[in-house]
Amino acid sequence: MSIALCEAKSVSDKPQAKNPQDATAAGTAPLGREALIAGITYYGILAALPHIRGVPPAVGIIAGTVLFLLLSLAVIRNIALWEIKPLHEFFLLAYPLAAWYSVTVWAEQYQHAAPFISPLESLLFLVTCAFLGRLLSRLVREVNMLVPIAIVLLLVDIFTVFFGPTGEALDKVPELVSRLSIGLPAVGSAVGPEGARGFGFIASAGLGDFIFLALFFAATWRYGLRFDRTFWYIFALVAVAMLGSLALPFLPGIPLLPFIAIGFLIANTGQFTFTQQEKLYLLIAVIFIGAFIAVGVLLTQYLK
Repeated sequence: MSIALCEAKSVSDKPQAKNPQDATAAGTAPLGREALIAGITYYGILAALPHIRGVPPAVGIIAGTVLFLLLSLAVIRNIALWEIKPLHEFFLLAYPLAAWYSVTVWAEQYQHAAPFISPLESLLFLVTCAFLGRLLSRLVREVNMLVPIAIVLLLVDIFTVFFGPTGEALDKVPELVSRLSIGLPAVGSAVGPEGARGFGFIASAGLGDFIFLALFFAATWRYGLRFDRTFWYIFALVAVAMLGSLALPFLPGIPLLPFIAIGFLIANTGQFTFTQQEKLYLLIAVIFIGAFIAVGVLLTQYLK
């Protein structure tokens, strides 16, 4: 694994935003080729997994999970590196979103081709989430904002999955959750006696995970933080979370955003500089949010 060193700092020791001219000079064309290669590879692997025969279940789960996660992160990583204007980001969000909707409608009419249509749905949905995350990253006007954003996401996602609307949606409207998620196809699921009818997923990740992955990657690149290290730390932690969840199926669904946020914070330790007053405000905000979530948990349990 390659670990990128942090960029040069100013006298204040704060990471500086990258020069768009330098990033653009790195080449839009090579990034476009990388995006095409990543997209084709992503589709090819996800389409191939259900048709692989003779793989032990444990090997299939581990290999499938690692490939799925690595390719998903690679697509988002590539999109985070593009130097484009906000208006272009909007259109690059709108096009795959419209295509994703069209493909989902088409897929309902050709369910026998699900092993080949589903990866295309997933790719379009992933690209849509990536550009939405890029757009949201533009709201981060100062590098230190990323720390409270990561902490809030960590706390809120735990609450929403275990006690809030996400958990309720998983129980009551799993079809909607499935539609707004990207599934990991089960290895060999389309080669059994039922053929394509046996096609299924062993795990999934929701749209919020991919949106905020893109936000962190885009902001990390823009502010000259440890980009490659962030990629690999997040990959490692999320892979452990997903494999742990699959190894222990009796556990409830595990939220992935906390692992994404922790990976980002650990990878960029020492890259943020806060004044004593800012530290105090951050501590107060974390305590307030924690107390608010605790009250929400108690109310949720009381109303059940």
